[in-house]
Amino acid sequence: MMLSKFDYIFYRIYKFYIGQGSSVTHTYAAGLVSVLQFFTILSIVGVLSLILKFEVFNKYQSIFIIIPLMILNWYRYERDFDIKKYEERFGDEPAGERRKKGWLIVLWFAVAILIPVSIGVLRHNLGLI
Repeated sequence: MMLSKFDYIFYRIYKFYIGQGSSVTHTYAAGLVSVLQFFTILSIVGVLSLILKFEVFNKYQSIFIIIPLMILNWYRYERDFDIKKYEERFGDEPAGERRKKGWLIVLWFAVAILIPVSIGVLRHNLGLI
């Protein structure tokens, strides 16, 4: 179920970059899906670290999360890339629903990035947590 959400996000980002005239749209879309997945994981771990009082991984350890995500997304979205299977699943979506889901994707990106940044600022810069 979660993979279908990332498939949809990939498709929407892909279609956005097609409209911009980019030639490597599937690479951009897979990269942004990887970024979203990483920040979602980081947000979950950050909130859990506040509740359970454990240390979050550092920037060097995060490479062991980022690289596997990039490899998995490359395998899923770029190897033997065929947009037709995504067009069949998501192409006939009504404009109102597409707009609503587009805003939810933007909100997901914003929240997934703001949670770890906020925790970092509160913990390291302000010393409040």
